[in-house]
Amino acid sequence: MSKTTNNILNIITSISLLLLVYSLLILRGIQPEGYTVDIYEQLPFHFYLTLLLCYVSACVLLLAYRKMSAVLILFLVHTTVLITPHMLGYVSIGRGDEFSYIGLAGHGSCYLSGFSNLSPTGPLLVSALAQVSGLETSALSYFLPVFFSIIFITGMFLFYRLFMSREKLVLTAFLSSLIPYFGHFQTSAIPYYLCFCLIPLYLLVLRSAISDKNRAMAVCLLFMMPLIPLAHPFIFVYLACFSLSLAFSKILKPGFLHKILSHNFLFSGASHPAERKMPVFVFLSLISIGFLLCAKSIFQFFDTSSSNFILHAKMLVATVFSTFPSTENGFFEFVHLLNLYYGKYYIPLIFILINSVIVWQNRKRFCHHFVRRYPRFLVLYIVTFFLELAFLLNPFIHYPPDRFANLSFIIFAQIPLLGYSLYIIFLRKGYTLGLGSAVLILCLLWTLGFFTCFSSPYTGGVSEAISENEADGIQWLSGVKETYPYIMSCIDEDGIITQPGMSVVEKVAEKKPFYIVGTTYSEILSTREQEPNETSVSTGGNSLKVQAAYPVHKIYDSLNIKIYESVP
Repeated sequence: MSKTTNNILNIITSISLLLLVYSLLILRGIQPEGYTVDIYEQLPFHFYLTLLLCYVSACVLLLAYRKMSAVLILFLVHTTVLITPHMLGYVSIGRGDEFSYIGLAGHGSCYLSGFSNLSPTGPLLVSALAQVSGLETSALSYFLPVFFSIIFITGMFLFYRLFMSREKLVLTAFLSSLIPYFGHFQTSAIPYYLCFCLIPLYLLVLRSAISDKNRAMAVCLLFMMPLIPLAHPFIFVYLACFSLSLAFSKILKPGFLHKILSHNFLFSGASHPAERKMPVFVFLSLISIGFLLCAKSIFQFFDTSSSNFILHAKMLVATVFSTFPSTENGFFEFVHLLNLYYGKYYIPLIFILINSVIVWQNRKRFCHHFVRRYPRFLVLYIVTFFLELAFLLNPFIHYPPDRFANLSFIIFAQIPLLGYSLYIIFLRKGYTLGLGSAVLILCLLWTLGFFTCFSSPYTGGVSEAISENEADGIQWLSGVKETYPYIMSCIDEDGIITQPGMSVVEKVAEKKPFYIVGTTYSEILSTREQEPNETSVSTGGNSLKVQAAYPVHKIYDSLNIKIYESVP
C-alpha cells in the first residue's frame, strides 16, 4: 500500500469518527419529550444517513484494505444505535418484566420471580453485575444492551473463526454479525434476550470441549453447565441438539465408524466367529428395543397432545395474520412489514441458496478444507429451521411470533453462511464491482435492522419505551409506606379504566385499598385495542371500571404517569 493511499484511508477514518461524534451531538441536542408513540419521529433523517455513511466507509476500509481502525468505527456505530433511546430520555425499551427487573437489579436484589418468564439466568447475571460494578439503575440500563450485544458479536466471531482460515472470509462474516438482527429486543434488557446473546459462547465452549478436547474449555463448560438449564427451555434444547450433532459427527466419521463396527474393537475377547456373532446380535437387539420404546413414547405423546397442538396452531395462525394488514386493502403495507420482519432472513437465504449451488458445482476446484466446512453450517442451518418450527408450534410453552421473528436460533448458522456467500459470490476474485455489491447488501440488511430496533407504528405497533419520569413515578410509588397492591391502567374522560389481575379484583370485592397507575403508554395501547364503542378494557376475562363507588385520589402527577390511591 502506497503512502498516499494510506494517508487517504486515514483521512476517511478520521472523517468517519468525526461524523460519529456529530451524531452523538445530534442525539444530545434533542430535547426529551417524555413518552412518544414513535421514537423514529424524534430522530432527524440526517442522523440515520450519518450512521449509514460511517457503516459503509467502515465496510470498505475493512474488506478492501484490511484497516483495523474500521472495527472501532463499526462498534461505535453499533453502540450509537443501542444508546439512542436512552439519549432520548428513556430508561428501558421493554415493559412489564424488564421494568421491574431493571429496578430490582439496580437495588441489588436478585429477581428470582423471573421463573414465570422461564429465564432466571438473565436476572442472576444482572444482579451479579449490579453487585460487582455498583452501577445505578439508570447506568445499568445504558450498560446492559451494549454489553450483551458486544458479547454476542465477540462470541460469534470466536465461534466461526474456528471454521474459517481466510482473512477476507472472516472479515465478511464479522460484518454480517454486526447487523441489528433482533428487532426491539436489540436495545432491551429482557432476560430471555440476555441469555440468547450468550449462546455463541456456549457453542464455542461446547465445540472446543467436545471436538478439540480442549481441557480449558472443558473446565469452562463445567462452570457454564449450571446456567444452561436455568436460561430458557428452548436454549437448553438447542444446545442439547448442538451437542448431539457434534457427537454424531464424530461417530459418523468413516474411520471412527469402521473402528466401532470392527470385531476387534467391540469384541476383542472373542476369537471364534460364533462368539463374535452372538454379541453383535445382542447389540443390535438392544438398539432395536430402545428404538421401539422411543417410538412408543413418541406416539403416546402425540396422542395426548394432538388436540392441544391443533388449538395452539390455530391461535398462532390467527395471531400472525392479525399482525399484518389484509392484502386487499394494504398490499404495499403487507410487503413493507414482511420486509421489515423477515427481510433479515429471506434476503440472506437467497444468497445462501445461490452460493450452495456454486459450492456444489465447484466442489472439485475449491480446496477440501473450504468445501468440507461449508456443508456443516448448511446442515446446522436446515436442522435449526425445523427445530425452531417445533418451538413455535409446541402446545406447552408460549413462544410469541415477535420472538420467532427476532430472536431466531437460525441466526447462529446464518451469520457464517452469509459470510461464505458474500465472499464466494462477490469477493473471492477481488473485483471492485463485487466489493460494491457486497457492501450494498450489508447496508440493506443493516438498514432493515436499524428500522426495527425500536417498536413503533412504523413496525406495526407502538413504542414500548419507558420514559425517565415514568420510572421515577414507579420508584416513588415503591417507596410509599403502605404496601397496597397497584395495577397499571389507562385513563379516560369518565373515570379510570384498569387492567387488573385476580388479586386486584379480590381487593375491590373486599373493599380494600389499592393504587392505580395510569400511563400514557397504557392509554394509547388501550385506544388502539378498543373498538370505537367500547368503554372498558378486558384482560384475561376480567374487566373493571372504577366508578364513584370506589373514590380515587391523585397522589402523583408527572408528564407521562399519574398515580391514584383508591380507598373503598
